[in-house]
Amino acid sequence: MASRTGPLERRKSTAGEVAPVDWEGRKAFVGFTSDDAQLLRDLRPVAEAYAGEVVEEFYRRFLSFPETRAFFADEARLNRVKAMQKQYFLGLTEGEYGEAYLRNRLEIGRVHQRIGLAPRWYMGAYSIYMQLTFPRVLAAFAHDLEKGQRAFLALLKIITLDKELAVTTYIAAGEEIITRQSQEIVEISTPVIQVWNGVVVAPLIGSLDSQRTQQFMERLLERIVETNSPVALVDITGVPTIDTQTAQHLVETITAVRLLGAQVVLTGVRPAIAQTLVHLGIDLSGISTRSSLAAGLRVAFDLLDLRVVAGAAPGARE
Repeated sequence: MASRTGPLERRKSTAGEVAPVDWEGRKAFVGFTSDDAQLLRDLRPVAEAYAGEVVEEFYRRFLSFPETRAFFADEARLNRVKAMQKQYFLGLTEGEYGEAYLRNRLEIGRVHQRIGLAPRWYMGAYSIYMQLTFPRVLAAFAHDLEKGQRAFLALLKIITLDKELAVTTYIAAGEEIITRQSQEIVEISTPVIQVWNGVVVAPLIGSLDSQRTQQFMERLLERIVETNSPVALVDITGVPTIDTQTAQHLVETITAVRLLGAQVVLTGVRPAIAQTLVHLGIDLSGISTRSSLAAGLRVAFDLLDLRVVAGAAPGARE
């Protein structure tokens, strides 16, 4: 079926979890057709007649458990949620199940994930819905049992699709949090600090992969440009091991820094690391290396023709 918002495009929806074209594929998979949409349209009067009753019974069940009752701290919130639930219930028989419907269902899934409603309660809520709605559907079509059965199946299909969207959205929202936290950890573990006018230090901690190296390189280059620093110290004291890929990443970073006209001093090169680099055949000729950050800082001062002069300690008597 076509969406009310225009032709389907092969792009991610604004919700970010399910593209409209994928939504059409999911409907096709469960066998949801235009005939099902029409059957649900025909159910609209039944839904309107029983909406309030179903919602009240639904929340009586929900409020009978301490874990779910805790989500409704006051009467005002409960009444707001009941009104939203009634709109959700009526939406099942809206008759249009295109992109607008998809966006609405994805937003509902995100809200439940945001408030921390555990999947067991979320999925259980759909079971309650089915228990409350299906007998009413069959009763409404007692005069035409064959149509009642088809309407029953149409409603089962759309509720199944809603459940699947809820699970998809819940997982996607959780993955977004994990990804964001991972990025924050990477940023924390790859700081670039200006320690002196013209000198930046980039300490590396842990192993390097392609993604982390790319981010490290970008942060280092940006900081060099921001501070107009001609010298960069790349400290690998916190890198436990060096393999061919890690060493190559370091060489690429150093080359990129040089293209900006800055000089690099590689510090924290322990004997074991030096041996490994030799065995790997990594060419560090032309790259200043030092065993410690302090030694590298002295090299940086020499390159900038700076001298540190010892002075009297604060408060010392002459």
